[in-house]
Amino acid sequence: MTIKARNRITLIFSITTTFFFVLSLLTFIFQVLTGRLSCPNVYIKDTSKIFLLAYNSKCVFISIFLQYFYVIFTSFMIYRSFEKTQANDMLFFLIFLLACFFDTSRILIPLFKISGTYSEFLIKIGNLSLFARLLAPLALFGTTVLSSDELNQNVNYNILLLIMSALFFSIFIPTNNTIIYPNFCLSYGYTRLIRVLSFFVCLASSVTIFITSLKNEYKLKMAIGFTLICIGYAIFFNSYSILSTIAGPLILGTGTWFYLSEVHNHYLWID
Repeated sequence: MTIKARNRITLIFSITTTFFFVLSLLTFIFQVLTGRLSCPNVYIKDTSKIFLLAYNSKCVFISIFLQYFYVIFTSFMIYRSFEKTQANDMLFFLIFLLACFFDTSRILIPLFKISGTYSEFLIKIGNLSLFARLLAPLALFGTTVLSSDELNQNVNYNILLLIMSALFFSIFIPTNNTIIYPNFCLSYGYTRLIRVLSFFVCLASSVTIFITSLKNEYKLKMAIGFTLICIGYAIFFNSYSILSTIAGPLILGTGTWFYLSEVHNHYLWID
């Protein structure tokens, strides 16, 4: 993919995300002001009695809107910082941002009041959210492993492979539209297996970037930032308490700043 094409895609993605953010925010404000907003009945296995860890529906809405903002700000940051640089790892990072964007579809459940129904729309939202949760760790894996110099010639193919793999499993893994988790995400099958696999994929990615940093004498700031991204997004996607709503964006934002700034400095040094 050429630099011009990547820049155009990044800009269109940033504008599209902004449009949906504004639309969701206006719909949310309208429903709040008219008293029409209603939160879905969520399934909580273990209710924490600690104030900072207890379920808070307001925190879910805040975390989703912060997730919107993260995607918009980061995509625009990539557009401006890597505008003239052939950085293939940023293509995979854009796929990660795409997963973060798709995960915000959870907000449609309370906005459209479709919890507890058997509508096809609710099922599609569940599939989309599951697709995001499968794609995010794969995209981070691609950022560190599949964007290496040895695989540079197959970047477009690798991106398509990651997307199609996540899409395939998100369609065929069953979802349960009668159970909604505290983060407004539909229940889906093989939850524990998916979380374990996501953990090991992120762990492998973090270890890879640490080894690469030590081997090429890069600053460890890049590897630390990437590890914080893995931790932050996992908290962000599952935020439903005050603590997670604060910790998720803070860790993810800090990690993103560390990682992107160091990658940018690296490409400037190469140029």
